Amino acid sequence: MHDSFDVLEYIDFLRTQWKFVGLACAFAIVAGFAAGFMLPKRYTATATILIDPPGGGDARVATAVSNVYLESLKTYELVASNDELFGRAARQFHLDDPNQWPIESLKHRVLKVDKLRDTRALQISVTLPDPRTAQEVAQYISEGAVELSRSGPKQAEASLLEIAAKTAEAADARLTDAAARWQQAAGVHSAEALRSEVSDDSFLKARVEEQLLDDQADLAGATSPAQRDIGASRARVELLQRRIVELTRVIDAKSAQLAQQSAREQNLEAALSAARTASEAATQRIADLRMSLASRTEWLRLVDPSIIPQRPSSPNVPLIVMGAASLALFGSLLYLTLSFSLTRVPRSYKRPLSFARYGDD
Repeated sequence: MHDSFDVLEYIDFLRTQWKFVGLACAFAIVAGFAAGFMLPKRYTATATILIDPPGGGDARVATAVSNVYLESLKTYELVASNDELFGRAARQFHLDDPNQWPIESLKHRVLKVDKLRDTRALQISVTLPDPRTAQEVAQYISEGAVELSRSGPKQAEASLLEIAAKTAEAADARLTDAAARWQQAAGVHSAEALRSEVSDDSFLKARVEEQLLDDQADLAGATSPAQRDIGASRARVELLQRRIVELTRVIDAKSAQLAQQSAREQNLEAALSAARTASEAATQRIADLRMSLASRTEWLRLVDPSIIPQRPSSPNVPLIVMGAASLALFGSLLYLTLSFSLTRVPRSYKRPLSFARYGDD
């Protein structure tokens, strides 16, 4: 059975093997430098998009956002990382090579979209071997994301505004038709004209009735046959009576026509008022809809299209060297530890029965 682990002995063993650890770390550092300089360089261009809150740029709305609202803006990462948008960028800048990388793997290697925590900033990073192409692709995807975020609301807005415009157009047509019918009804045979005619006929009837009464009084007051022209007086009285009957019939007919015309004009006026109200409501609906649509959605705004990167983002030579040195140090220590435990000299082994016998003594 081996002795218990002795820390001082282990440290002394490592001190005697320092050259091995140093050589391993030195070889790892040299290999790390060689790998870092041999790996192909890749450049990362980062464009920044600012997500403006709804409210038409109202500062009060901009300062009233909450953490929950800021976290909900991560959904715009899906807009910027849209497959169709990246596919268009890959075809335009000749990034896709079906014989080398599938489009999904290429997107995973090239594109990174990240909404910065607790901010309204969306960063789009593109990593490619050519720095100028990386900047152009980052700017293209950023501009495409801005346009894509607006195209959906624009289509919905256009549909809603089209429906509202058709409603307003129909309301205007009804208003025009109602106004035309009301103008036609209020023309020559309007209720006001009929009312004036009835008034004139009634006044004329009253004058005729007054004249009839005078003639009848004169006829009844005559005392001698010489003072009376019985035939002429009776003819005059009969004429006045027929005139009264005719005026009465005319007044009754015009009164009935006046009642119908008044009811018709009232109905047309009510329809005109309703059509005018509907037209005004439809016009106001369009204005309210435009204002509501302009203030209820966020707006993506490209604030930094990125610049052409001057330094490569990968390979990271210091990181590779540090990783290789750490791995070499850990591996060498592990190897020396195993060697230390295996090369120690074991002592004599005694069976448990012997211990028991010695204990009895």
